[in-house]
Amino acid sequence: MPETVVYNHQPRQASSLVLERIRNLKVGQKMQDLPEELWHDSFRFYMKEDPNRQGGPNLRMIRLDPDKPSLTVTGYIYNKFVHPFEDRFITPREAARLQGFPDDFEFKGTLTSVQRQIGDAVPIELGEALFRAITDIALRDGKKQLLSLSLFSGAGGLDLAALNVSRSKQCGLQTLACVEIEPDRCQTLQNYFGQDLSVIQADISKISVSNVLDTIQVKPEHIHLIYGGPPCQSFSQAGKQKGTADSRGGLIFDFLRFVEEIAPPMFLMENVANLQGIDNGTLIRVIRDKINKIGYLVEHQVLNAAFYGTAQYRRRMIFLGVRKGVGASLVFPSPTHDAPSNIFRLPAFRTVRDAFVGLPPA
Repeated sequence: MPETVVYNHQPRQASSLVLERIRNLKVGQKMQDLPEELWHDSFRFYMKEDPNRQGGPNLRMIRLDPDKPSLTVTGYIYNKFVHPFEDRFITPREAARLQGFPDDFEFKGTLTSVQRQIGDAVPIELGEALFRAITDIALRDGKKQLLSLSLFSGAGGLDLAALNVSRSKQCGLQTLACVEIEPDRCQTLQNYFGQDLSVIQADISKISVSNVLDTIQVKPEHIHLIYGGPPCQSFSQAGKQKGTADSRGGLIFDFLRFVEEIAPPMFLMENVANLQGIDNGTLIRVIRDKINKIGYLVEHQVLNAAFYGTAQYRRRMIFLGVRKGVGASLVFPSPTHDAPSNIFRLPAFRTVRDAFVGLPPA
């Protein structure tokens, strides 16, 4: 039997100084645990000289603990996350494993683009838990098929999760089209999903709903579910937290424009956990008010992907909406995993070791 090809499995090259730092890092240790002469200049400034410093040390490097879930994967961890056993940074494929992607899922584009695609994705296991909850609602309502539209699809984390659930549930969940602006991400989607999925490269803030529906030759009433994750950099703690002042912040309302015009029975929208803290909670109230005005009941909750089988601590804000009058109840998925000492006897969190097992040498 031929071996599965493992894509995107090349580690970042490191200078001799960086390699010296890596060699001195023990499991779980960070930059501040190194001898000071090995600190990065910017880290030394932050720790000793920065007059604006607030809070604890700024993470610049960490050797992952193999027996715990990883810290949050972003597009910028490839010169920070050190392999638990080898003296090198982790590869994009290892980061993709932490996100739940299979090894045959090839990310297209430049190395920088690939890193961002992986870091921006929704963890597959978290997506699967959400879609199982949605299809359970649909089954209780007597539906046997859910035709869906994916917006801000990225590299397809939610789309792959939907496909996986559709293969295992009685209720068929079929994504008709993905709408994504970045060419590399569109190529990634088309390469993996092939003819099973229509990939529309477009700026959602500039394309009309009717144009999208005309492209896939579907009427609004045929769409049962809209899902997606509008870009979150405006709201993330890693960004400058400009919120809606940043043009990317307004894309949440473009997502809701599609929901309003198509009026599907249900929608799923995900974003960063920090969304609830923007402007002392004002932004999330505005979002909820908008959702209510366009005719939907909505619940939002911060879920940690580690509790759903992802080998990574990753908190995401999840909105579940149901059109008023549909009668369906909104139920978030129950955790499937927990800390090893949990009283509910759930399987223990998946770890970095679990995620990396079986990978060939980088």
